[in-house]
Amino acid sequence: MTNGFAAPAIGVVISVALTLLLLGVMIAARRSQHSPADFYVAGRRIGAGQNALALFASFILLSTMVTMTGHIALNGFDAFLFAAGFTLSWLIALLIFASPLRNVGGQTIGDVFALRTGERSARTASLVVTLLLYATYTIVMMNAVGIVASVMFGVAPGTGQAVVVAAVGLLVTLFVLVGGMLGTTRLLAVKAVLVIGILAALTIVVLAKYRWNLGQLLGDAQAKALPHPGGYDLLGTGREFGEGSPIVHLSKLFAVIVGHAALPYLFMRHFTVTSGRDARRSTGWASMMFVPFYLCTAVLGLGAVALLGGQNIGMTPPTRDITLPRLADLLGGPWVAGLLGATAMLVVAGILAALLISAVTSVTRDFRAARRMPLDSAAELRAARRNTVIIGVAAVVVSVALLQVNTHSLIPITVDLGGVVLPAVIYSLFWKRFNTAGLRWTVYGGIAVTGILFLFSGLMSGTPVAMLSGVDFHVIDFDPALVAVPLTFLLGYLGTISSRERDSRGFAELQVRAFTGADVPARRDRTAGPAHADERPDERADEPARASQTPSRAR
Repeated sequence: MTNGFAAPAIGVVISVALTLLLLGVMIAARRSQHSPADFYVAGRRIGAGQNALALFASFILLSTMVTMTGHIALNGFDAFLFAAGFTLSWLIALLIFASPLRNVGGQTIGDVFALRTGERSARTASLVVTLLLYATYTIVMMNAVGIVASVMFGVAPGTGQAVVVAAVGLLVTLFVLVGGMLGTTRLLAVKAVLVIGILAALTIVVLAKYRWNLGQLLGDAQAKALPHPGGYDLLGTGREFGEGSPIVHLSKLFAVIVGHAALPYLFMRHFTVTSGRDARRSTGWASMMFVPFYLCTAVLGLGAVALLGGQNIGMTPPTRDITLPRLADLLGGPWVAGLLGATAMLVVAGILAALLISAVTSVTRDFRAARRMPLDSAAELRAARRNTVIIGVAAVVVSVALLQVNTHSLIPITVDLGGVVLPAVIYSLFWKRFNTAGLRWTVYGGIAVTGILFLFSGLMSGTPVAMLSGVDFHVIDFDPALVAVPLTFLLGYLGTISSRERDSRGFAELQVRAFTGADVPARRDRTAGPAHADERPDERADEPARASQTPSRAR
């Protein structure tokens, strides 16, 4: 930063002010918590507009705002194509998931699985997937806190970064403990407004400097961009996709599209709104927010090259994160740079809060349902708050311990694991034949396939971004999702047809709930009739509890 300590100091002041504001928001949200549903899904009282902002904010990571701007400044048109993948993933959520998931009336993906499969298997699968994704994603986000602290606040690596990461992690834990889902939603809404506001303001200033002449801006960006070793122009294709196998590049886009659409912490947003119609509307509105958002990142990325020059931006992939802060400093001085730093920290904190409330909900609700614990709202609410502290503090400890480890490769593996959830949810919602064996094969088989492919990919060894440096045993260069997701669909199919288990009534109930939102009676006790020819005895024993554990709008 060119202004020494001015921008970091201003950023700290703004961050403290935002923390105090959000703490007040959390305290206000706590007053409405009278049941576990209030804590998990805000009593399903979130409006479509507020949920749209929260959905939008749930998708905005440090990489999609700061890193993407630097990526576009380096690779131009090719980098912008990645933005299309993020937007397309929202179409999957809009057209397939949003309304049916809300109408089911659940609180975790285990509630969806439990309508089609054995209760214990459904809850265990939900727990495994949610906690695995929480662990990998949270480690990445905590590492992002360290990046923001270093790039925008001037904190030296080592003890200083560890203190900042621990402080942010504990603050997020406190926010979720006090505010629950309602407080988390409002935090995400504040994040969305700040992100939209600062990016829009910076974009307007960049365009104003060129008298709104976009052609001149593009011309300057092209002229001042550093030459590419392959001779590719900034505004043409090739800087990112011109070298290497097309399959490798296609696999990355495929992973973005199918993986982000099925992350459990995003699923939970559909459970918080008042109706299936509002879930569909909020997802559609969030999708529309992404178009101007990525247009702004494109203008800012190209504007950074045009105004700063190619030699003054992050000139390599590891240094891309400095591009947007330098542009903000040039356009608005330390005040704007400080505001950007505080906003970037809030960007990461918002994701951490959304991840934590998702993990707490699954651990508390799915665990209690799997153990067939009696319904006790007060005890469950206490357990949820206790789990918030345990999971939040554990995440901080593990993340601080891994700060010096290269966790960059956990980003794609997290997205790839999200692709494992996609087949399970699609089969649960739309395939009448789907059963408990199919769920097990889908979830555990998909995780195993993804893990094996990851182990022998360039994400683990043999590349600059690999977790293990100095060794090379990778045999595949493409993103594991390209093979893992189709194989997961296949495994789910094979597992389902390998079992004689059928539950036509369960599928009919889910169809009524998912596509009409109508109230239906609780599911029958399967022990009363021969619905499942080969169902295991322990799964049958779970069924009397299903009527009280699976979601019902009538209840």
